[in-house]
Amino acid sequence: MTLHDLATTRLITIAAVHGSAIAGGAGLMSACDFVVAAGDAKFGYPKVRRGFVPALIMTFLRRQLRERDGRELLLLGKTFDAAHAHAIGLINWVVADSATLDLEVTTLISSLLQGAPGALTDTKELLAELWPSPVAEDLGKAHAHHLTARNSAEAREGVAAFLEKRAPNWAPK
Repeated sequence: MTLHDLATTRLITIAAVHGSAIAGGAGLMSACDFVVAAGDAKFGYPKVRRGFVPALIMTFLRRQLRERDGRELLLLGKTFDAAHAHAIGLINWVVADSATLDLEVTTLISSLLQGAPGALTDTKELLAELWPSPVAEDLGKAHAHHLTARNSAEAREGVAAFLEKRAPNWAPK
């Protein structure tokens, strides 16, 4: 599973975001160790607006955000800007624009390279071990919810509405 591999690799991962990181892109970004974004970047987790449960991404967001902020992002499914993403702790740094992004990422990499490789790897592993539950365990639970939602009538309607560029017709539950 891509998110699991990205989150648990011994390597340090960096997401450099310009443009939009919405849905899958936001999920990939959320599984990285560091996130640097251009000031005009947009973010969003619109799963509920498509009839899906944002189950897999919750594994990572619950580690990064206060519960209230997680509820805002996942239950509303709205798009938000880099300043908001930084304010709630979703991203590490905001830079002026895409041109500055590469320089900031290069600076981050240079800083990381000053650390001893073994110490960096061991620190990343210890951070994962000290968390109350492992990523793999959380992803297993989340995957079951994901599959249930993916096979639902709401998901079929949500995807159809998205593709047809119309508002979904949600049936009462």
